[in-house]
Amino acid sequence: MSSNSGLDQKKLLHELSQGSEPAFTILYNQYKNGVYSIALKITKSTILAEEVVQDVFLKIWQNHENLVDIANFENYLFIISRNHIFDMIKKVAREASLPVELNYKNTTLEDTDTVVKDDQYNVILNQIIDQLPPQQQKIYKMAKMEGLSHQKIGEDLGISTETVKKHMAQALKFVRNRISPYMNMFMTILLFFKA
Repeated sequence: MSSNSGLDQKKLLHELSQGSEPAFTILYNQYKNGVYSIALKITKSTILAEEVVQDVFLKIWQNHENLVDIANFENYLFIISRNHIFDMIKKVAREASLPVELNYKNTTLEDTDTVVKDDQYNVILNQIIDQLPPQQQKIYKMAKMEGLSHQKIGEDLGISTETVKKHMAQALKFVRNRISPYMNMFMTILLFFKA
């Protein structure tokens, strides 16, 4: 009998619901690559994908008593994985240290998806800006958020315009490198779940 047959899977789920660690190990080995592939496709990050695999199977173990009632384990696993990835994004949004000030007074219903995406993007952007060295962070915020010219920033901080440009270039490079994986993640999530 094939280890992937429905009968074997039902038997494994029954054993797992009784707290069988060998049954859990068999299911983990069978499905970990599938969960990893879904997570990698959405997050474009091997680190985040590995984290999703660990967290998803931890949830399955914690909920093992209810697994005997699952008719289609693959669907169940996909739903848990998808929800966990969205929870991860929401967690990033909740833990933001800077408030996101966006004006959506004129937003229409059709724009709701874009608002959510923009909001999450800005939350992550703010977190990345917080990781900049103090002087670069100050210059970046003065230029991007207050709209000040390099000359005005230089005057306010008592440094040359060239120094401002140098700090700004370094800050932009850092922000671009850090935001890039998240850009892929938001684009993929939008395409993946609207497909």
